[in-house]
Amino acid sequence: MDTNKKIALLREKMAGKNIAALVVPSGDPHQSEYMADFWQARQWLTGFTGSAGTAVVTRDAAILWTDFRYWIQAVSQIGPSDFELFKQGESGVPEFETWLSQTLSSGDTIAMDGKIVSASNIKKYKKVFTEKGMTLATDVDLIADIWTDRPPMPASRAWMLSDTYAGKTRGEKLDQIRSAMEKTGANTHLMTTLDDIAWTFNLRGEDVRNTPVNLAFALVTLDRAILFINPSKVDETLVSAFEQDNIELLAYTRVEEILGRLGKETRIRLDPDFVGGAFYQAVDPRARIIEKINPATELKAVKNETEINHVRQTAVKDGVAMVNFLHWIETRTDSDQVSEMSVAKTLFDFRKQQPDFYINSFDPIMAYGEHSAMCHYSATPESDVPLRREGMFLTDSGGNYLTGTTDITRTLNLGTPSKQEIKDYTLVLKGHICVATAFFPTGTKGFQIDTLARQFLWKEGMNFGHGTGHGVGFFLCVHEGPARISPSPIDVELKKGMLLTNEPGLYREGRYGIRLENMILVAEDRKTEFGQFMRFENMTLCHFETSMVDKEMLCQEEIDYFNTYHQQVYERLSPGLDPQVAAWLKQKTAPL
Repeated sequence: MDTNKKIALLREKMAGKNIAALVVPSGDPHQSEYMADFWQARQWLTGFTGSAGTAVVTRDAAILWTDFRYWIQAVSQIGPSDFELFKQGESGVPEFETWLSQTLSSGDTIAMDGKIVSASNIKKYKKVFTEKGMTLATDVDLIADIWTDRPPMPASRAWMLSDTYAGKTRGEKLDQIRSAMEKTGANTHLMTTLDDIAWTFNLRGEDVRNTPVNLAFALVTLDRAILFINPSKVDETLVSAFEQDNIELLAYTRVEEILGRLGKETRIRLDPDFVGGAFYQAVDPRARIIEKINPATELKAVKNETEINHVRQTAVKDGVAMVNFLHWIETRTDSDQVSEMSVAKTLFDFRKQQPDFYINSFDPIMAYGEHSAMCHYSATPESDVPLRREGMFLTDSGGNYLTGTTDITRTLNLGTPSKQEIKDYTLVLKGHICVATAFFPTGTKGFQIDTLARQFLWKEGMNFGHGTGHGVGFFLCVHEGPARISPSPIDVELKKGMLLTNEPGLYREGRYGIRLENMILVAEDRKTEFGQFMRFENMTLCHFETSMVDKEMLCQEEIDYFNTYHQQVYERLSPGLDPQVAAWLKQKTAPL
């Protein structure tokens, strides 16, 4: 069924229910960034495959909102359909709720599925629409009526992650959560976010592509816990282990029922930013709701010593895979016909050779030429292009190992770089080094670090539209909260043990893009009369492209960092490489 036919069918359904506009966001009942295919309604409707976006269909308009990362991709993928792209974040472009409030009339009804929209967003949207005399209906799912070939709900096996990897037992983690609950007066806690649940219960699965989680909800009290999960996913060994920790298993579909009969003595802690509006409304009205961030979100962001040691080991394994891949890219023969999609498979094969590798941590971005200017480009059979012996190539990828999650980006030129490409690469590198070498006092937030990555670009009148860094999970989600390094003034302290990325970039639409990404760990540094200072420990091991660096643009401190880093890369990785690859890496890491 083509996109315009889907739009027409939706409008028929809307007319039958007197709905003036249907909002179809990117979302699932767990507020996930990456979702199971069953929940990819916005993608199914529009054809746009990016991870973020909102579609709106009215009686006479069809519009897709998405951010800077996906503007080029979205234009290409919505193609000749009736959908129009609104570039979210661009000057003069209203958010969808503002546009609807200005376009529709008083008395109109706007519909969305309250299960997949957070309680806080529903509250915000209702306020906007109510002020205009409009009604927001959150119990409507028109997509389900016309999506006849919808994929089934995933049902992968749930399995236990050993404490050897996790560093803490589920009992210890539940004790930490209960302690946090008591500090806010809560005796019950609702968890809907899949990575929080996976971390808390040391549970893993394959319900979401590239993310080792299970579809589940959890309710934690001060003396027991309930895990809502499809019973077919759990074997007897897991049931027995949960019983020992006083964890009851109930069907995935029963969470609203249980929330509705909690009782008047219940003080339930939940995060309205990550609990769907339908589940918020399902809570027994006699219970008191305490709106706070999930304790697990904050706890899992600070890696324990066992996890940190595993991540250090994983950096070596992933670095070996990346160096083997980059060596192959550079030394392949002319008879090797490769494309964006085929090189992604080759890198996956190199990672599979490493101990403890499980799956990719996200669909790799293999972007050649003008495609590299698209921040989150994903090659398809229609867009796939061959890699020639010229031009820019950006590779952004990562692996999920039992010993940790990785995320790395490198940019190289497959021929001879131009002066402009070298200058741009060096400016991005300078920002990367400035973040990597930063010293900052305890209490510093990510937005304070973000400017360090941009300053050299700003001086040239340039910028990039994404954040400088995001949190990374431990054998979990490659994008993890609550800390970020971005212009957004997020009030989250960078604490010892947090694992983040450092990935400044520069993108010239229609020509090329550059991004350089390592993972960094927040660590303690010296203590002075002015208090405790922090630094970043670099966790990623893979060379940069010396041929792309203008040494004259670097100060001596930057040169020293670059050379020291390259020496570390060679020393740590060469023992795991074949002799010819190690010799190649030695040349690649020669001092500037």
